[in-house]
Amino acid sequence: MKKIIVMLCFILSMVSSVFANPMIDRETLYQGSTIEALLAANYDGVATVKKIKSQGDTGLGTFAGLDGEMIVLDGKVYKAAKDGKVTVEKDAVQSPFYAVTYFDADITKQIKGTDLTFNSLKKELDQLRTRNDLPYAIIIKGKFKSIKVRSVGPYEPPFPLLSEAVKEQSVFDYSEVSGRLVGFWLPAYMGNTNAAGYHLHFLSDDCQKGGHVLDLVITDAEISLDETPNLHIEFSPYSTKPLEKPDSYKS
Repeated sequence: MKKIIVMLCFILSMVSSVFANPMIDRETLYQGSTIEALLAANYDGVATVKKIKSQGDTGLGTFAGLDGEMIVLDGKVYKAAKDGKVTVEKDAVQSPFYAVTYFDADITKQIKGTDLTFNSLKKELDQLRTRNDLPYAIIIKGKFKSIKVRSVGPYEPPFPLLSEAVKEQSVFDYSEVSGRLVGFWLPAYMGNTNAAGYHLHFLSDDCQKGGHVLDLVITDAEISLDETPNLHIEFSPYSTKPLEKPDSYKS
């Protein structure tokens, strides 16, 4: 009888989770605001961490005031702050820009005993992608001989442009650390909407190190790609100021 009750509770919890988010599609990339709005220093919140977690278990972004780098893995939302500290963020915390999806690997590959630089890793990913016109979510687990990451902020109004903020970034160099890369590859035509090309963040296995990836050497890489054919953007609830001159997001 106890087994039956436990099973019924499990089924009810699964059904409840489905109906709690009836419109969520696992093949959709959910995004809050745009990279161009972020470039133009629109750093006020557009969504809470609670909402972000309801739209996906994997992704990245930043926090209100450009307060650090967001890493979304296993359904948790982490912040890698400018001082190097990594924390799990509470549901009420706001984000001005994020991209998340529910990760279901379509393509996998293991690379053993080979050191890959960041450029070499990108070339491997290029070979694995089957299309050049669709977004891909990416998770890469491995051992890093070295990895360089950065973080920024936080800022108070009047906010600096992103290109100015990153001039004050903190850079961290780690060696002999295990962890995961998470992020996206997006086609060039999406460049004003999100960061075109590869955009990856890092989280160590002990959840103590993280940030936006600048460079790396990885070995024993376990690569997973999730082709994501749909994009859902929720624009800012406030009027965003435009980017007054051409700029681009350089990862």
